[in-house]
Amino acid sequence: MILILAITLLVFGIAAFRGPASLHIESAILSAGKAEAAADIQALIAAAIAEKKTKLVLPAGTYRIGPKAGTSSILNIENANNLEIDATGVTVIGTKLTRGVSIWGSSNIKLTGLTLNYDPLPFTQGKIKAVAADKSYVDIKLDAGYPSQLYTRLSIYSPATRFQKKGINHLWGTQASWNSDGSIRISLSGVGNNVAVNDLVTLAGGPESGGIPHGIVVENSKGIVMNNVTVHTAPGFGFLEASSEGGTILNGFKLIPGPAPSGATEQPLLTAVWDGIQFKTSKKGPTVENSVIQNAGDDSFSIQSGDYGVVKVTGSDIVIVLRDESQAPRVGDRLKRFNNSTEATVVTVQKVPRASAGIAASILQKIDSAADWTLWRFPGDNYYKIKLNRSSPFAVESFIFSPDRMGNGFTFRNNTVYSPGRGMLLKAGSGLIENNVFRGGDKAIVVSPEGMSDSHAGAGSNLTIRNNQFIGTGYHHYMPWSDQAGAVGFASGNITSVKAFDNIRIEGNTFDSVNGLNLNLTNVSNAVVTGNKFLRTHLDTPNNNGADKGIDARSVIWLKNASGVTFTSNTIDRMGPFSSMTVNVQQPASGITGASSGVVVVNP
Repeated sequence: MILILAITLLVFGIAAFRGPASLHIESAILSAGKAEAAADIQALIAAAIAEKKTKLVLPAGTYRIGPKAGTSSILNIENANNLEIDATGVTVIGTKLTRGVSIWGSSNIKLTGLTLNYDPLPFTQGKIKAVAADKSYVDIKLDAGYPSQLYTRLSIYSPATRFQKKGINHLWGTQASWNSDGSIRISLSGVGNNVAVNDLVTLAGGPESGGIPHGIVVENSKGIVMNNVTVHTAPGFGFLEASSEGGTILNGFKLIPGPAPSGATEQPLLTAVWDGIQFKTSKKGPTVENSVIQNAGDDSFSIQSGDYGVVKVTGSDIVIVLRDESQAPRVGDRLKRFNNSTEATVVTVQKVPRASAGIAASILQKIDSAADWTLWRFPGDNYYKIKLNRSSPFAVESFIFSPDRMGNGFTFRNNTVYSPGRGMLLKAGSGLIENNVFRGGDKAIVVSPEGMSDSHAGAGSNLTIRNNQFIGTGYHHYMPWSDQAGAVGFASGNITSVKAFDNIRIEGNTFDSVNGLNLNLTNVSNAVVTGNKFLRTHLDTPNNNGADKGIDARSVIWLKNASGVTFTSNTIDRMGPFSSMTVNVQQPASGITGASSGVVVVNP
């Protein structure tokens, strides 16, 4: 039932060490003087499922609860069908840092009104007390009321904005230790760069020993609807859906900071300690509307997918290896290499042990010797024998994907994202991104498979990005080594045989006060860019995102390896002194129309 947990923990490598006892959170409801609720809401849920009820109204109140014996999640909704759970006025405060809500093997579930928080919090926070002269460490005094924990996932915030500070880059690989005065020392070469005394900080962890990550998780399910659900924090992602049929609806979902802990005077700076909301390897993409994602520890919103390695072919039978167990295709799913290439349909699926799959020793050697982030890196024993509806069109050592396991057909509309990581990371297509506000992230929208193989796995096409606002992005977490650049950017250096992204419409958006490159159209074909406004661009020294890939951040719009791109009725208003390049067209490029006439500078 539980997918991807060990992998998630290994990826993040979180370690926590206890200092003095953690202090407790008092919810806003308890602060108002109301008694803690006493009903056994897990028992009510289990009874409603067993009795096949269609609606359950949970008693309003605040519930300080942990998982029942033999379970790892606080609330479990398993093998449920056609059930509406009205949790209006219900606040669950998890007393163990483990999964808050698990929905598994269920269909047509509607959850309304629930609020989720944790005590103890999965993070602590405080202020910079001292910075080493050589920038090799910072000392942190924890705020009253926050957990005394040696968490190591460090973020630095501006005291004026209470948002991540400009000019701070990724702080990976830190080490934590206690000072004799009870402050915490975080050590890493250069960790003190651009940091000042009294800057605000958070130090985040993850699930505790015996716990599993994430606030709300949906697995192996379909037809899930959540209305007005709030998550204040989570030991991992705020929300995760994996290996489901999809079509999930989040309406009025809020990932926002919760109330201050008991004894604290400072409000929380952080929500989910890792990503905010993530959908991965679902058949149908989600609809997310009227929602808020704020102060997540990493990416705010993402739709994830990926490729499969073909490691054996015998007629219509193939064996594939997965990078992530949640990717497993199902009967009826299509497989192909590129969007327009020959496809085959899955007839049967069987997981097979690697040792008995009959894979050539030379291929196993490639897998065993592959380094992280390389083509043949396939961790875990995730091998599947697939019978196809035809003789295999795929050769051994080719890389393929399923367009039916990448979350295509999503809608992201009328949402507000104010979070320091990527506002949206897309490895899906056939989607609408409309009427949203993205503020403050290192990038607003990144469309990228983030893969190594020459296939359309994870490459989003048929996208409409319309009437959004992209405000103040690009001021921290610089990545010169990556082709992910621009407030809105398309990046896919691994796809070389064809264009990665096709049929893109970028219309009526406002880019405001973006640092560096505003729009990056790399490896794109058949794109229309019309009616967009680029305001107050390049007023500051631009970042160096993409510099190692030759991307010039002094450009407002960048094109490379692009074809069939049309610009009409776009304006650059109050262009700053750090750019003179409106549309920077790099070869190879063909069929570029309106690069000068369709992008006009006004009020220079």
